[in-house]
Amino acid sequence: MLLFALCGLAVAGGLVALVAWARGSEPADEDETARRDNPLADRAHVFWYGAPGTASMRMVRLRRVQLPIALAGAPLAWLFTGIPLTALLVPLAVFGLPWLFDTTRPDTHRIERLEALSEWTQRIADVLLLGVGLNQAIVTSRRTAPAALEDEIGELAARLQARWRPEEALHAFADSLADATADKVLAALVLRAGDSGPGLARTLSDMADSVREEVRQRRAIEADRAKHRTTIRWLVGIIVLVVTIGSFNTEYTRPYGTFLGQIVLAVVAALFVAIIAWMRALASHPPVPRLLTPDRRSRGGRRGGQVGEAEPAEQLGEVR
Repeated sequence: MLLFALCGLAVAGGLVALVAWARGSEPADEDETARRDNPLADRAHVFWYGAPGTASMRMVRLRRVQLPIALAGAPLAWLFTGIPLTALLVPLAVFGLPWLFDTTRPDTHRIERLEALSEWTQRIADVLLLGVGLNQAIVTSRRTAPAALEDEIGELAARLQARWRPEEALHAFADSLADATADKVLAALVLRAGDSGPGLARTLSDMADSVREEVRQRRAIEADRAKHRTTIRWLVGIIVLVVTIGSFNTEYTRPYGTFLGQIVLAVVAALFVAIIAWMRALASHPPVPRLLTPDRRSRGGRRGGQVGEAEPAEQLGEVR
């Protein structure tokens, strides 16, 4: 009876998650501000979406699909195999395999965003040379924004049109990108927000060249690492396929239904997860510390997107 009750709760939870996925949601500016002010919420955001900054739509859709599959697959696997531990292993597989393959996939998304940043920076520099102000140049750039940064640039332009301070709007833009290279460009814009003369245009042009060179180097590195990523994918895929096919053989899975079999299965699963995590650590690289970080001492004047009276020098944040 306890098993059926747990299965009923899991199925009900899966239906609720499916309805939430179908409805969808868009994060409000207030939620983004609250998350940046709350370290615990920021860590939870990184844990759930895998990266700081604004979550990509691909990751949001993936989480909406994974949650109901995990909630519905756990009790079904328990009923099908008769092994209680599978109720834990199935959610681990649903969330863990994409987590592994996402790291072993070439980091094209971040490279494309950096390439779009260099293109946008060069356009801003060209417009500033015509004598246009920085705010107007950013608002105008929304119409020709690169596709990889179209949403972020649109939000930046909207904040400026809503009379946000340029420093605050650029900080929010930097938080949505959450990249050390982007911070170098935005730090120059923050420091020269009130003076958009030819010096700023030349600085942005030089930074655009620097970002393009970094993009070229990253593409070369990703090409060298592609072979090792492919090896990891094949290795994990073959192991998962063998385990899935073996689960249909009751003679093969019967020993794991005993108490001793549960312990052995838990140890084997833990070792497999540890090896997968180790391979993922080898395939990934630690992010470079950001230049612009939120300074919570200057947040007292902001409430829900309203700009307070903090001094511009404080808006630069902490430099690490």
